[in-house]
Amino acid sequence: MLDTISPDVLLRQAIGALLLPPLNGLLLLLLAYWLRRYRPLGARVLTGAAVLLLYLQSTPWLAMQLNGALEQFSVPALAEVRRSGAIVVLGAGKRPAPEYAANVPGADSFGRLRYAVYLSRASGVPLLLSGGSPVGGEAEALVMARALQQDYGITPRWLEGASDTTGDNARLSAALLRQAGISRITLVTQAWHMARALPLFREQGLQVLPAPTGFTRYDGVPAQQWLPSGRAMQEVHQAQREWLGRCYFQLRNMVGAGK
Repeated sequence: MLDTISPDVLLRQAIGALLLPPLNGLLLLLLAYWLRRYRPLGARVLTGAAVLLLYLQSTPWLAMQLNGALEQFSVPALAEVRRSGAIVVLGAGKRPAPEYAANVPGADSFGRLRYAVYLSRASGVPLLLSGGSPVGGEAEALVMARALQQDYGITPRWLEGASDTTGDNARLSAALLRQAGISRITLVTQAWHMARALPLFREQGLQVLPAPTGFTRYDGVPAQQWLPSGRAMQEVHQAQREWLGRCYFQLRNMVGAGK
């Protein structure tokens, strides 16, 4: 797979692994261990900070704080969706499934597909699936299309399977839609991802109705928000990655504007 993965994607994954949980906290612990002989007080402070960081990054409280700041859009009314010419669904990964002897959409992709099916059936608006193969192998759009047909008996009208990034999703999907004379779409992606995806599609000259899904929510009493869990750490990881991505693109745009 390494011979087909995008070098840019591989580099971003490597940098993200260093800056995101759990490795960011573990690296602080390693630094504290190295400092213990030279700066014992500093090493103890750094150890405490690392343990606190790892704990907070595994709590539902922090997951909801970080993702809540990203989830800026509410769900659309069906009457608005009906005015669209297409419902565009962005891919969110795939995974090998030995039980099916094939790749299947990842959990986020499945969630997006399910919501898109609900909107399409309620509105009659056709689907466009967008997702390439940034980590190599089969394009995400093809994997989603197969699941869509097998699970829901629906065939998407358009497939875009060459994109590696959200910007590619927007550019290549817009090209397909222009050929069909469509300029108004409903965009389905994760609630935390919508604020970044929406302007990229609008930059392509499309009128975009946001249709977010996968909101970060927890049941139970408030005290449970401070109990660590693997799910919470995953959601913190995803939110921090999104915030880092925003910072990266802002810096890149600033550097580009200064040239």
